[in-house]
Amino acid sequence: MGGQRHPDGVETVPVTPEQLTAFDRAREMLAQSVAPILVREDSGTDRMFLAAFDGTGNSMKKDAPANHTNVALIYQQVLHRNRDGVGHIRAGYVEGVGTQGGLSGLRDLASGRTYQARLEDMYLQFIVQAKNWMDANPQADIRVCAIGFSRGAEQAVGFTRMVEGRGIQDPDGARVSRDRDGMIQRIEFTAPPLREPGSVVQAIGLFDPVGTGVPRQHDRRPPPSVVSGLQLTALHERRNLFQGTQVADPGITMDGRFTNLALPGAHSDVGGGYLQHGLSVRSGNLMIDYLNALSDRPFLAKRPEPDDPALNVIHRSEQHQVFYRTSRYDGRGGRVHQEELAPPPLCAIDCRDAEPRNEAMAAALEWRRVPIGPVPGAPAQAAATTVGPERLPGLDRLLAAALRDDAAAVRRFSLDLLDGPAGQAWLAEGEAGLRGRGWLQEDATQRMPAVLEPQR
Repeated sequence: MGGQRHPDGVETVPVTPEQLTAFDRAREMLAQSVAPILVREDSGTDRMFLAAFDGTGNSMKKDAPANHTNVALIYQQVLHRNRDGVGHIRAGYVEGVGTQGGLSGLRDLASGRTYQARLEDMYLQFIVQAKNWMDANPQADIRVCAIGFSRGAEQAVGFTRMVEGRGIQDPDGARVSRDRDGMIQRIEFTAPPLREPGSVVQAIGLFDPVGTGVPRQHDRRPPPSVVSGLQLTALHERRNLFQGTQVADPGITMDGRFTNLALPGAHSDVGGGYLQHGLSVRSGNLMIDYLNALSDRPFLAKRPEPDDPALNVIHRSEQHQVFYRTSRYDGRGGRVHQEELAPPPLCAIDCRDAEPRNEAMAAALEWRRVPIGPVPGAPAQAAATTVGPERLPGLDRLLAAALRDDAAAVRRFSLDLLDGPAGQAWLAEGEAGLRGRGWLQEDATQRMPAVLEPQR
């Protein structure tokens, strides 16, 4: 793949200690974000389908195991859990664009033209699994989490739009047309849907979305049924052809719906696939914490984070092909991002933001802060410091009120929550933490927002 000097075929730059601490800050921000519990292991009815879309040119079926992406590794973990008897969470997998090989594959690598076909492939996997669940239990409450890397991340969002628009169709009697590469060209459904459009609760997990080519001709705005999501964005991807897509705004959105964390590294330093994988392991662990938060019990295991400097590097990804250019990164002094999520003909008002969330759907869920699990091999004390904050009594009521935009209830629950001893201790602990990090100025004139300020 490269040589002993450059195992991944390109030059690398060692990460600095400051860049490594960026992952600590990312964990802290993730621990402050909230996620809904989509599935409970002992509920008897909760089911979750994990739709895994691999990155451009990436294939779990064809690549060496050492080059599997974070998407592939997460999918494989779900398969292992299924073999161990876990049946309430299942997964589907679609290879990345261009992996069909031949001239067709080369054209696909350049254009991403199989965008729609790969969505259809995943949708067929999904409805077959949903039908199996519903045959076993007609009351099954099926949820979806779509994850993806690169163009696969764009497909993950597109897939949620397909589920929003179609609901869960009945695969029985469906007529499927494929091309000579086996790609689905059309599906015709002949039976009534099993679940109506807009009725399936969804979440997304995106590794550095890139929409070069055909994906940008499609609507990739998260639909109303996507109630939550995490995006991980590569800071040091230089290639003009790999401009990142801001599916979610940087940081945590005001409504808590999305979190977008900017991380050191090039494209595949976030999404995975390199032998020198220190950064992608850390990125994968962040996503695993988020995905585990969607279940009442963790279902994915984190990987040990290497401290070997030879593994903790930023790849010069522009050296993979002679035709890659970096003029836009160089001219701007940083990565260029695409903010438009749909071409104007497909969006009536706002092409740069997710569609408004289905707040009734979101309010019906239990929300919590994302717990940060321990890293294998890390010192016990260090692992303990990364666990999310303890939940306060009444916090669920406050979050639910905020999600349904009930200002009166937010104020009432805030006062109840913060006026008690537990709330005051929680506020004091948070203030001390902020001051210790230098994030809070010593200014006697500063006040809490009125909605959170206890009334005396």
